[in-house]
Amino acid sequence: MDPRALVVYLESPYSEQRCDQPTAHEIVLAGLQAPSEYWVGLAVSWLEQGAPANNDIIQELNSIVNNKYFSQRVRHHSFALVKKWYRANGTA
Repeated sequence: MDPRALVVYLESPYSEQRCDQPTAHEIVLAGLQAPSEYWVGLAVSWLEQGAPANNDIIQELNSIVNNKYFSQRVRHHSFALVKKWYRANGTA
């Protein structure tokens, strides 16, 4: 599916995601890969609201953490999510 069609779902809270929509993984990944801080910020927000993360998402978050293009706020929130995920999954 076209990533531009996926990211619009991020404008609603994660809790409003319906089963007839694409998966949270697809939506969040599209947001994290978008060339706009707006969509990246919304994707990070979905993760903070409980959207599940996996290796692909953590890899994208790590890229955001190290990219000075994004605001300090987005990078810090991304870093916190990465750290939380590694702790929950028993990895360093």
